[in-house]
Amino acid sequence: MTGAVARIVVLLDAASENHAAIGTAARLAGRWAAHLHGVFVEDDDLIRLAHLPFARQVTLGAGVEALTLREAEHQLRVFAARAREELAAAAQRHGVAWSFEIVRDGSSDGLSAAPDDFLVACTATRPIGGHFRVECRWWWNAAASGPSARLLAHREGDPYGAVAALIHDRDAAAERLVAAALRLAEANDAALAVICPPALAQQVGFKTWLDQQLAGHPVAVDIELLRERAPLHRHIAELRCRLVAIHAEAEEASPDRLRELIATVACDVLVVR
Repeated sequence: MTGAVARIVVLLDAASENHAAIGTAARLAGRWAAHLHGVFVEDDDLIRLAHLPFARQVTLGAGVEALTLREAEHQLRVFAARAREELAAAAQRHGVAWSFEIVRDGSSDGLSAAPDDFLVACTATRPIGGHFRVECRWWWNAAASGPSARLLAHREGDPYGAVAALIHDRDAAAERLVAAALRLAEANDAALAVICPPALAQQVGFKTWLDQQLAGHPVAVDIELLRERAPLHRHIAELRCRLVAIHAEAEEASPDRLRELIATVACDVLVVR
């Protein structure tokens, strides 16, 4: 994510809090003068279930009913239409061009996305009957192909605190990570916190290397040291960060660790390859 972003792809479905993903994607599209593209992913599992003669659904106020293929497809069309309307309204508010498509392929993490696209999805799902939520489908495999930058948005509308960049080395991957975090910090008028192990910060030339990455960016930057045995979410909470950038191959980018981080501090996560 070192060049200009031409297109922001926002992934939507019937279970997610699409408002947060759309709002975040549209705001970034406006800041970066990028095209906004929405992809509504129909649920393959629901369609397969509806083919079964014994499939049932529980509807509030109506009780148990048969789940038919016609009804399942109708429900998905309704959710897709709502998402399209919201995407169009958000694009109009931010003055950006937009497009929309519906796909039925939830198995691919790179849906309709090119390597240079910026992908946005929401980690929060809508409550069902006010009692529980289904699992979010957007826990990406860190090794997945597709866009070089993927934003897991947790909520939309709150002002950002600092943007954090977690680095473990000063290699090309770290340079891409810092560049992506800088872009998000600038887009949100936020400060940048570079989190790294003490051994890295104490290396000869580290400060010079970091200054080179920051050159030309009017962003306030602090270096924060990882404390031994202190979990990452504690650092994020103490810094009051609203977003943390993590390299896709880092241990912290595994789906389980991402779930833990987001559940603990309710932050957005940028995964960078």
